[in-house]
Amino acid sequence: MLESYEIENIEQLRAIADMLRLRIFEMLQQKPMTVTQLGEELGEAPAKVHYHVRELEKVGLLRLVETREKGGILEKYYQPIAREISVEKSLLSAPPDEALAMIGALLNQMKDGFQRAFREALRQKEIKPRASLSYTRLYLTSEEQEQLLKQIAELVKPFEVKRGIAEEVEIAAFLIMFPQLASTPDSADGTLLSTGNAQFVGSVSYDRNKLEGLLAENKRLNVNIIGACYIDEDVGADLVEKVFEHFNIVGTLVASDPVREVLSAKS
Repeated sequence: MLESYEIENIEQLRAIADMLRLRIFEMLQQKPMTVTQLGEELGEAPAKVHYHVRELEKVGLLRLVETREKGGILEKYYQPIAREISVEKSLLSAPPDEALAMIGALLNQMKDGFQRAFREALRQKEIKPRASLSYTRLYLTSEEQEQLLKQIAELVKPFEVKRGIAEEVEIAAFLIMFPQLASTPDSADGTLLSTGNAQFVGSVSYDRNKLEGLLAENKRLNVNIIGACYIDEDVGADLVEKVFEHFNIVGTLVASDPVREVLSAKS
């Protein structure tokens, strides 16, 4: 297996732009597996997995690396062409409409998966939904962005392999970064506090240290939440008044009565 491989053509890009195929690719990066083994791990029918494996093999992203005979049946073990794949060059060289259509299809699969999980959390009335979405703004040079991505990859690496512990579930995690092209007008006199805009779907919590840290940095928050928000009991209403510029929630707010009163006036 190669260490890295860059997508060479639009057929490969089209083949990999599918959530299930990405999961298959990631699982085979850990070890060679058969279609039957993949189906068991993914909870999918072998026939469905076989179709996707065949499509990835057809464009050269998966390879047959071993065959074993077991009980008169020939077992075929597959492995990716590389440990890491890159698609940037192909995206830039692909016809714009087709590239955008593929990216749109992949984003729709992400959205559909998230919405299914969130609907299930609502149906089961989960106090802390496992489906969450957060948004923030970052100010990075291209070198800093590359370094940040490497740090995140190292941070999540221990959780990319099943450990078989209690309450462990498979989580689909997506990290999307893009330059913010639309500019935000500056304040007229420059005297306004720096404001942090955040939108959450799922659950979010605030403790006193976090809010005091924001206040020390002269920052205020604009927050919109769909789901649940938890504010620690030792957080005072005066601190909340100073830190939150705007607060709106569709869901559950767990906080002291004085804090709830302050936030209700900021919706």
